[in-house]
Amino acid sequence: MTSNLIGSLELCQRLNKTLLLSSWQLGWNGILVERCQSPFSSFEIEMELPAISDHWLNLHLGHPAPLIQKRDGRLHRSIVHRGDTLFVPAGQPTYWRRPKGVICSPLQICLKPELIEQVAEASEIDTKRIDLVRCFGQQDLQLHQFAMLLLAELQSGGIMGRLYVESLTQVLVIHLLRHYSILTRTITSQNRTLTRVQLQEAIEL
Repeated sequence: MTSNLIGSLELCQRLNKTLLLSSWQLGWNGILVERCQSPFSSFEIEMELPAISDHWLNLHLGHPAPLIQKRDGRLHRSIVHRGDTLFVPAGQPTYWRRPKGVICSPLQICLKPELIEQVAEASEIDTKRIDLVRCFGQQDLQLHQFAMLLLAELQSGGIMGRLYVESLTQVLVIHLLRHYSILTRTITSQNRTLTRVQLQEAIEL
């Protein structure tokens, strides 16, 4: 990792957002859950962030809003809807542009890379083969449900205790490993590819 990595606590300030709720004082292990809100702006906001030290998951909870992101040197324009997922793995820079007059109130979840490795090892996944990939504006109902449970626990002040949060976090991480990694895509591709013998057997049926 490069020396310009920034931590999750700086993220709201860098994105010009006001922090409404944070799990920082609750001391949740390996995960930080925050609810932020961007103020009304009469001008377009452009932000280019250096690589961050944590995996960053952002769920849009407000009204549909236009957003521009740069990936692979190209600008991608889209409308983000409630529940849309934005995911940026640790160590990757990111660029955003938000038109004037747009107010966002996202839920941000930052995950320590060490936590991902721990869950992967417990699931007997080779950590050297894990390569999380970024996602922009994807609807993921399961991920949204996990995030809403974490938000509800944050709003309650951690009433269910750390064990409950750790269980939710592990399920969330496993979901990311299954659906947001190169490893998963490789496994899925292998499962869907028929060998010549299987193909011949299918033809003969």
